Amino acid sequence: MKLPTRVSILFLIGVFAVGSTALGYYYYFVYSPPLKAAARFMDDMEAGNLEALKQDVIVSTDIDDGNLREPTEHELRILLAEHFQRGRILDQRIREGRSRDYYYLVYREPDGRVYALVATDMYGRFRIVIPESPMSRRHRYLWDYTWTN
Repeated sequence: MKLPTRVSILFLIGVFAVGSTALGYYYYFVYSPPLKAAARFMDDMEAGNLEALKQDVIVSTDIDDGNLREPTEHELRILLAEHFQRGRILDQRIREGRSRDYYYLVYREPDGRVYALVATDMYGRFRIVIPESPMSRRHRYLWDYTWTN
C-alpha cells in the first residue's frame, strides 16, 4: 500500500507550490509597491534629480485628515539641499487612515537611528509623504517613529 504515501507527498508538494505562489503575488502586489517608491525616492535624492523627485513626493499638511498637496519647487530645493545618505528599510507597517492607507516603512539611517518613511497611493502611483513642517530634526523627509516589535 504505497499509494497513500505517494499521494500524500504529491499533495504536500502541491500545497507548497500554491503557498509560494500566493506569497509571491502578495509580495508583488501588496508589499513591493511602497518599497519601490522608497527606492525611487532614494535614487532621486542621491542623483539630485528635481524633476523626478517632483513625481515621487507628496506633501502632507495633516496626515490624520488625509490633506495632501503637490510639493512646491522651493520645498524640493530645501529637500535636495540636505545631506542625503541612503538608509535601509527594515519593516513595513500599514496604517489605515480616514481617506487612504499609509505605509510606514521602518527606516534605519546609517548611524543606526530608526525613523519612518511614509508612502501612500496617489492616483495609482505610490509616493513618499513629506510632512509640511519637519517631524524629525535630522531630515525633512523622515517621520518620528517608535519601533516596537
